[in-house]
Amino acid sequence: MMTPEEKVTAVSRAVALRKAGQPAEAFKALAAIADKADDAVLQARYARVLASLDEAALAGLAPLRVAILSSTTESFIRDILKFWLAMAGFRAVFFDAAYDSIAPTVLDPGSTLYAFDPDIIWIFTTFRDIRIPSGLERPRDLTARAIDDAVGGFSALWEVIRQRSRAYIIQNNADLPAYRSLGNYAGVAPWSSHQVLRQYNLRLAEAVTEGVTIFDLDFISSVVGKDRWLELAHWYNSKIPFNLDAAGEVAYQASRLIAAVKGRARKCLVLDLDNTLWGGVIGDDGIEGIALGDGSVGEAFVDFQKYILELKNRGVILAVCSKNDEAKAREPFLKHPDMVLKIDDISVFVANWQNKADNIKEIARRLNIGLEALVFVDDNPAERALVGSFLPEVAIPALPEDSSFYRQVLDQGRYFETIGVSAEDVKRTAFYRDNAARDGFRSKCLDLEGFLKGLEMEAVVGVFDDFHVPRVMQLVNKSNQFHLTTTRYTDKELKDFAADPTMLCRHFSLKDRFGDNGLIGVVILQKQGEDLVIDTWCMSCRVLSRGMEEFICQSLVDAGREMGAKRLVGVYIPTAKNKMVADLYPRLGFKPVPASREGATQWALCLDNSLQPFKTYINRV
Repeated sequence: MMTPEEKVTAVSRAVALRKAGQPAEAFKALAAIADKADDAVLQARYARVLASLDEAALAGLAPLRVAILSSTTESFIRDILKFWLAMAGFRAVFFDAAYDSIAPTVLDPGSTLYAFDPDIIWIFTTFRDIRIPSGLERPRDLTARAIDDAVGGFSALWEVIRQRSRAYIIQNNADLPAYRSLGNYAGVAPWSSHQVLRQYNLRLAEAVTEGVTIFDLDFISSVVGKDRWLELAHWYNSKIPFNLDAAGEVAYQASRLIAAVKGRARKCLVLDLDNTLWGGVIGDDGIEGIALGDGSVGEAFVDFQKYILELKNRGVILAVCSKNDEAKAREPFLKHPDMVLKIDDISVFVANWQNKADNIKEIARRLNIGLEALVFVDDNPAERALVGSFLPEVAIPALPEDSSFYRQVLDQGRYFETIGVSAEDVKRTAFYRDNAARDGFRSKCLDLEGFLKGLEMEAVVGVFDDFHVPRVMQLVNKSNQFHLTTTRYTDKELKDFAADPTMLCRHFSLKDRFGDNGLIGVVILQKQGEDLVIDTWCMSCRVLSRGMEEFICQSLVDAGREMGAKRLVGVYIPTAKNKMVADLYPRLGFKPVPASREGATQWALCLDNSLQPFKTYINRV
């Protein structure tokens, strides 16, 4: 870890690189030293260097429009948030809202907020926004009414936003202050300010609907430290809601949440074994000699495994990358009584003596996900440095020497931030484990046709109903590789599309003899004259090369003919991540036609009788 003095020197180097006409290198230098735990001075330096960079340094980042509506002074956090969003891959611009104007800005249909067309609207509230009746021993009906009014008021604002904007809504909960006039009794009296705020936070969370999530400001205030959180002099002088030194933590956590909203959260945790999941070296110490379960060291590793298992149970993919003999590496999973993680929890298990950078690339290949979706955890700094130098896209937390802090370090990175957990997430490990069984079956088949027939595949085609829209939205907003236009939509927009008679909205599920892949494909089309235009076509990469592309295309052809369309028209908008589908339309027989958007290609498939059915081994059920 770098000392503050070393970081000051590094920031100065970033400034020098910028002045030397190397903005991209300056940005990389910042990324290498950034630390959300820094004080306000260093955070401000990061932000100033980022602000000095020209578009050349940030040109490859995804544009993001963020509106922050606040009842307090929040402008001090914007530059730092812009910095952390840049670290997450976004080039952010902000809506300049008037001070303490949340409701007027939202309720005015002519508000410049809606002209700004934000991707994210962050309603930045604090405990001061909850009007608590004054006086001791407040009647329960008054406190209940105060909670109802506060939650109902914000819920109503959410609904107005959802009707007028495509933005995803983030709202702070109440940060409970450290002072209590009732002392410990404040935690008992149902009418105390602290109890009212606690009940408000619970009720606000219960009121959340699709397209809205809560930013847990109260949790962050606890992480920073309640005694340090409030700086009342700042509040009285400038209406700054918390200590400036907390700005880095708030901005970092907000950037991770926004990244999750935009589908940029990490998906896979790659684990070393020796001295990472247990103490000692299994090849030298044997199963009886590793530290796991008994003693302070062994307990720390058990707790770390429990945390990892929680990640897996909510949908994070687990993989193993270890320098070991495979049989020895698997032994603790199979035989050690205190091993929390089991072989079935691991989607890809790689143990050999090759370098870990190559093995991690192989893991990504087997899972069919990008390197930017991986987090690599290894106790050995030399291994971390090697992987980091060859695979800069992979996130690599710096584990300390003391294993007691492993769980804390991994958690504080917020690599796997999420805005919800679907049934598909819970089953994700099984999906990838089933894929391994399919790969084994494929190796025994003589040809591709025999493999596809032997899978005994069945597909279900469905419409966008209330039950499936959350998973549809997740797939649309998280897919990057198999996504021809990388369109992103809210649940309200998806439901509006489904109700539009000119639109065709379908989702696709696939299962075979080895298991159920769940909902793996989404298409959104619109009838425009004699054309049926594909607005969105995205698919999970875990079902590639099984004929699902042909099955979906045949479904679109059939639907187009039923709607009286003469052509099926598709657009491909290239990005850094969707190159795998660059040839999809020509491969399916589409012909190039003039594109209306610069940088895109457009393709058309005539739906006349000369078009032959697509060959596929998938049965529709």
